[in-house]
Amino acid sequence: MAAAPCAPTVAAPPSSAHAATAPAVGVPFSVKMLSGDFAKIIVVSGVRTDIVTTGAFATPPKNRPYLLLDVLWQTQFGKTSSNPLYFSAKDANGRKSDMSLIADNQLCSGEVLPGDKARGNIAFDIAPGVATVIVSDPLLQEAARIQIPG
Repeated sequence: MAAAPCAPTVAAPPSSAHAATAPAVGVPFSVKMLSGDFAKIIVVSGVRTDIVTTGAFATPPKNRPYLLLDVLWQTQFGKTSSNPLYFSAKDANGRKSDMSLIADNQLCSGEVLPGDKARGNIAFDIAPGVATVIVSDPLLQEAARIQIPG
């Protein structure tokens, strides 16, 4: 399945006076990528839903319901690439979840130039309850963790 090309979005991130606090829903945080490049990421929302696509490949989640993240990605310094595969999730018992690669408006995979933004959804088939979302760098090394309330 080919990834949609990244297109700049005009949606502004929520303002926060506490950008240096621990990553949380609605709070921007910085992630160091390769060669000293930095991305500012905001998990705008994390909601539970039974449907992540209305397309032909729609299937119900095994764990009911899906965890659907709305993610905003911006390059702060240098050059970064957004990618839904930089995100993974674990349930409250530490079990890794499956990512749904068919979510509507999925976060695109591609270069995000300084000042540009990419915004999209990332869906996980994960057990209900508190979830931990792990954000990785391009070498798939953990860069940040975010707790998503159940």
